[in-house]
Amino acid sequence: MLRYCLKPSKIILSVISVIAVFLSPIQSAQADESAIQVKVDPSLSAMVPQYYREKGRIVVGVNPDTAPIKFIDDNGDIAGFTPDLLTAAAGLLGLRLDLTQASFDSLIPGMKANRFDVLISLADFKSRQNAVTFIDYLNMGETVVAPADKNTTLTSLDNMCGLRVAFAKGSGVQPEGERISANCVKQGKQPMVPNIYPDDNLVFLSLTTGASDVAWVDSPEGYYNTKKFPTKYKVIFFTYKAPYGIGFGVDEKSKQLVVAMQKALLKLQADGTYEKLLGKWGLQAKDALPTFPINGATSH
Repeated sequence: MLRYCLKPSKIILSVISVIAVFLSPIQSAQADESAIQVKVDPSLSAMVPQYYREKGRIVVGVNPDTAPIKFIDDNGDIAGFTPDLLTAAAGLLGLRLDLTQASFDSLIPGMKANRFDVLISLADFKSRQNAVTFIDYLNMGETVVAPADKNTTLTSLDNMCGLRVAFAKGSGVQPEGERISANCVKQGKQPMVPNIYPDDNLVFLSLTTGASDVAWVDSPEGYYNTKKFPTKYKVIFFTYKAPYGIGFGVDEKSKQLVVAMQKALLKLQADGTYEKLLGKWGLQAKDALPTFPINGATSH
C-alpha cells in the first residue's frame, strides 16, 4: 500500500482527536446475508480454491466511513453498496463474509499479515497493484466539499493554495496534496494546509466545526453527504480519478479466488442484481463498471 507521511496541521482541534477514539473502534460484524437472496452456483463454487472452501468464509477488511459505499448504519452494522454486492457474490460461491472493521491505512498491511482475505473498497491505482489484485466494480471520482453557508469556489485542485484541506490518512489524495502545496510555494502563494484525520467521518466533522475550509473525499461520499445534508455541505469541485476495486492478495490462491469472484459478479450483472443495488444505494448508472475488469487502473 502507498503509505504517505504528511504532517497534520496544528489547526486540527484536539476535541476532534478525542472523538476519533470513539468513532474508530476495531470491531467485527457479520454481513447481513438476509438482505440479498442468492443460491449457491455449483459451477462457480467449484472454482473456489480449496483453502477458502474448507474455511467456508472470507475475512473482509473494511474501513466503513464512505457512505453509501461502506458505512455503519443506525443499528451499528456495516452496510452499503459494496457489502451488499460482495455478500451476493460470495453467496454464489458458497462462502460467507466476516466483515472486520479497521482503519484505512491498516487494510493492506493487514492483508499482508493474513488478517484479511479481501479488502473493500480501495481506489485501484497501478502503484497499489504490487500488493493488491483488484476487481474494479465502480467508477470513482474525487470531490471537494465546502460548508454550504460559505462562498468558497474552486476551478481546479491546483487553486487550493492557502486553504485548510481535510482528508483521510493514507488516502490517495495525500501525494497529490503534497504536489499542490509545493507548487503553491513555488508560485509565491500560501501552501495548502493539510488537515489529516483517521477517517472521513472526522473529515466532514472538521467542516462543521470550522477546523477545515474544504474536505477532499471520494465522489460517492461527497455527493451522498451533500444530498443528505444540503444545509451543511456543497460540492464545489469534481474530477474523475480511478475505479473502486475489491482488493485481494497477490498470491496464487488469492488470484484463483479473484477469477471465481469476477465470474460471480458477472452473473449478478446478468441477472439484474448489480443494477438493483446501484438503485438501492442511490448510485448513478453512468458510474457502473459492469464488466468488472481485473487491475483495470490507468492512473498511478
